[in-house]
Amino acid sequence: MDDNTFECPNCGAKIYPEMTRCPQCGQTMYPEDEQPSPDEAATGSVGWGSFLGSILVGWLIASGIDLLLHFILASLISPAILGPVGKIVLFLTGPLGSLVGAYVGSGMARQRPKLLGILVAALTLPVLALLATHWVEVTAGFLLSLFVILTGLFTLIAGVLGAWLNKNYLQDGDWKEKLRVRGWEDLLYQDLLRKSRFNGSIADRLIEYERKQDPQASRLKLIQNAIERWERDNR
Repeated sequence: MDDNTFECPNCGAKIYPEMTRCPQCGQTMYPEDEQPSPDEAATGSVGWGSFLGSILVGWLIASGIDLLLHFILASLISPAILGPVGKIVLFLTGPLGSLVGAYVGSGMARQRPKLLGILVAALTLPVLALLATHWVEVTAGFLLSLFVILTGLFTLIAGVLGAWLNKNYLQDGDWKEKLRVRGWEDLLYQDLLRKSRFNGSIADRLIEYERKQDPQASRLKLIQNAIERWERDNR
């Protein structure tokens, strides 16, 4: 066979490098770029829909918290006697609502947490400006004041922080994994107890012995090793 040709893996026909398909059986000679299937395209659409829905839920929660805190403060004091404590509460409503809203929204979306946190917080800012009309006359000078700028900045930071917390520390999957491991530990420990005739002190000594052999092992691994050692010693 010529050095510039090769055989079709399907029918053995001679194929030249410039041919993309076998002239005899139609077999594709080179891998083609995969086109996304309709199901994959639908999944992408659903993913964006879920992401936008998560933003909406996060914004509703953040706005609800802001509204509730403003109503509570408005029922206690009037705008004319708003003191330092009242200003601090008003300052914290935005970041607090943004933190909780972004946390919940990020838990629903499971994607693009930083972007979600920023969007939830950014959408909350107009709500804060609207609620501020109860306390002061909202003018361009007020919106550009240091108090408002800091409130907006901390609200955005809190949104990113809430999404980041959900992603890195408090995801449901982490708790489910811990519960699953704990469930396996309980089942294996019960098995070890049965092998030791439900003598808890013997089972615990076996586990401690395995811990001395492998101090870095998890409790689940220690119980597994104890069971294996028991089975080997009692054959």
